[in-house]
Amino acid sequence: MSRRLKALLLIAIVAVMVNLPLVHSSWTAWRVDRSGVDVVAAVTDTGTVTDEAYLVEFRMPAEVDPDQQLWTAQVDQATYDDAVATEQVDVRVISDQPAAYRVEGEVTSSLGLVVTVFVDLLLLVAALLVWRFAGIRRGRPDLVLVAGEDVRRCRTGAVLEELEDGRHRVAGEVCAIEEGEIVLDLGDRRVRVHLDGHDNQVGYQQPAQVTGRLVG
Repeated sequence: MSRRLKALLLIAIVAVMVNLPLVHSSWTAWRVDRSGVDVVAAVTDTGTVTDEAYLVEFRMPAEVDPDQQLWTAQVDQATYDDAVATEQVDVRVISDQPAAYRVEGEVTSSLGLVVTVFVDLLLLVAALLVWRFAGIRRGRPDLVLVAGEDVRRCRTGAVLEELEDGRHRVAGEVCAIEEGEIVLDLGDRRVRVHLDGHDNQVGYQQPAQVTGRLVG
């Protein structure tokens, strides 16, 4: 796999991880709307975080929440005042999944969406830069080397150096194996190696080195 593809794959994995919470919450909200049941929950506590943020703590009926856990939600002032007065709140919940619920009058924050969109934009810019760099790199012609020896395994790293006798030593990752030749990826460019009867026992995506004459 080329460095460009590895970079794009990494960006894609990060994008999935960043967007997964938002996708999951959206999926849960859709399921609550579609398959949820309406119940009346008993308010166990109320409180205020700020002058405009109201919290209610409640317990759902045992038929939908056998464990009788306590749940919380941030609600608007009207719902909060009603909860204080009646000690009840209306909740829509998936009957076999009490953690998937929505309180009537619940207030949700858009912070998660804003952060996700911002990170997505950064990832998009990163992907475009990787693609642009790859495009510039593809625009450079491959060097061509005629091997003067068998291709050998070596340590990871890119090398392109001229020897005292005028030959060149090249080292890089094998990114293609074709009939009678291989292609080495040096990071900023590629070198096409004509084996010229010599042997290659180095596999795909493995570090390899060879000495020979540059002919192009």
